[in-house]
Amino acid sequence: MLDNDYKSELTALKQQGMHRVMPVLESGCGREIVVGGCKKLAFCSNNYLGLTNDPRLIQAVKDAADQWGFGAGGSRLICGNNVPAESLQHRLASWLRKEASLVFTSGYATNTAILTTLSREGDLLAIDKQVHASIVDGVRSARGTWRTWGHRQLDKLTKLLDRRDYKRAFIITDSLFSMDGDIAPLVELAQIKAHYNAVLMVDEAHAIGTFGPKGAGLAEKMEVLSAVDIYIGTLSKALGGSGGFVAGSQTIIDTLINRARGFIFTTGIPAVNCLAAEAALDIIAAEPERAKRLITHASYFRDKCRDLGLAIGDSESYIIPVILGEPQRALEASKLLYDAGFMVPAIRPPTVKPQSCRLRISLMSEHTQEDMDGLLEQLTRFQH
Repeated sequence: MLDNDYKSELTALKQQGMHRVMPVLESGCGREIVVGGCKKLAFCSNNYLGLTNDPRLIQAVKDAADQWGFGAGGSRLICGNNVPAESLQHRLASWLRKEASLVFTSGYATNTAILTTLSREGDLLAIDKQVHASIVDGVRSARGTWRTWGHRQLDKLTKLLDRRDYKRAFIITDSLFSMDGDIAPLVELAQIKAHYNAVLMVDEAHAIGTFGPKGAGLAEKMEVLSAVDIYIGTLSKALGGSGGFVAGSQTIIDTLINRARGFIFTTGIPAVNCLAAEAALDIIAAEPERAKRLITHASYFRDKCRDLGLAIGDSESYIIPVILGEPQRALEASKLLYDAGFMVPAIRPPTVKPQSCRLRISLMSEHTQEDMDGLLEQLTRFQH
């Protein structure tokens, strides 16, 4: 009986062009990947700086496994804490000019733990409509009242705050939005935060390691890092590994350690993840040309897409949507590119709105001019 219910739902998804099947990679996720026995150029990865496959990260993991084993062995408050986790936390806090930081097993776990822990009855949790699903799930489970404001529409945000029907207000946004590739107005948000005496929480998952003089994200680039009260980052995108973290005041971090169920009741992050992240931070500091190359690639690719008349929205980054509309059209476009040797995913609801299905192109610093021009040539099929 239970299977029959879900089978009918799955059948409906297939009919609507909304059914999902996971690709099976037969290689690591670098500039090139192997799928179905064939090499494809990957324009689908969050491995923005190509560090996932860097020999120095791989060696760091090998050395860490030799010394620490693989798993953490328990929750961090019992026996799953270790020197690499503590070292990484100190380094992240110093890098981001915060008092302290706390590492979690994933960025998703970080956001849900923070929002369910720090909010109280009577709080307003105001989120941009396009924030990551982990933030949406976090505010849905939080004790405060959550409201959305239109994407990057600050007049909508100030109308929410002007009501003054809350004890405390949290302003919550991504810095770089993962499906549109556009950027939050962090300077203005910092001003609004100050005016309303609100708390500013920024998820820098897609910007950390790539933006800013030291790679500390868009808040650093826009010189508002000090205005961000709760800084969310990830170890699993530009840093090439796995895990998430929060940085902020010592009081906030101590509160999470003592109250966050998503931290207390889960196995700790393995030492190998932490040491891989430290190796990635070393490379980012020593080789700023990686991020510069990525930003240059992105500017070139966006300009060429616009020259071709492709609908790429307001992308300002290395995440570039090609908006096609109907789910089936996006699926067909993704299949055509796959057959031509390019791995570019079709993004459909619930990730995006029903009529804004798209190809989501994500560039890497390791892509070549030939790689990008080859993809651009294929994209001429989807000109308006």
